[in-house]
Amino acid sequence: MVIPMEKTHLLYIAGLILISIISTYVLIYLPHGAPILVLESSFFLFGLGLNSTILLWTIGGYLLIRWFRTNRINPSLIIWSISFFVYSITFLAHIFRALGFPIANENLSPLHFFAWRWVMPCFSAGILYGILIILTENKKLQKIPTFLTLILGFLWLILGLFIIPSENPIEVTMYLFLHTIWIPICFTMAYIFAYYGYKAKETGPKLVGVGFFLLMVSYHGWAPWHFQEVIYLYFIWYFLFLLSLTPILIGFVVMSVEERQE
Repeated sequence: MVIPMEKTHLLYIAGLILISIISTYVLIYLPHGAPILVLESSFFLFGLGLNSTILLWTIGGYLLIRWFRTNRINPSLIIWSISFFVYSITFLAHIFRALGFPIANENLSPLHFFAWRWVMPCFSAGILYGILIILTENKKLQKIPTFLTLILGFLWLILGLFIIPSENPIEVTMYLFLHTIWIPICFTMAYIFAYYGYKAKETGPKLVGVGFFLLMVSYHGWAPWHFQEVIYLYFIWYFLFLLSLTPILIGFVVMSVEERQE
């Protein structure tokens, strides 16, 4: 059988030629990369922030595309999409902090922390609102928990960072917010998706549930290991956070496939 040559195959041929040229140069000269001094001690933060941002954008982008392809009939998709995009702002800060931009250092002052962390109450309220729309048609049951989450989240940020006397206001704020809002909502999302997947006998929701559970666990690890003397262990929990986004992404993709098969 003869496979006809198509114009699109010329891209493959051009790519192969380009790769061959680059490989030939590398084999002959064995070049050393130029140093990027600003990343010598922050490359791990740069890498984790970059990967987290890409995964969050991918999840948000996929949900947005899914919303358009389903004729925009499911508002949960667009709400979740916006929530993931907004959440990525925190990790963009990590990228720029690693590149040496002082303004992106959220630990520099309570004001800097607020500037890069206000997205967390918004993300919490957004993902909760998206699931409540699916669970109930009662507008009050949809909006009241959402607004309470948003208001309490910002209340903890304002109280912890600017009002409650403390030697470390950022630490106080994170303890209050994580253990009263973030962790309970992540567990709630994990349970609802896992339970729905179990009842519907579908894999996609179960994977999303696993992802939210790992997301919750990764933030549980922040409290004991964010201190400077054990900060290297904090980055291991950061890796777990990064891994938690993977089953969330895969789960949403599998959910769309399972919906088409019904």
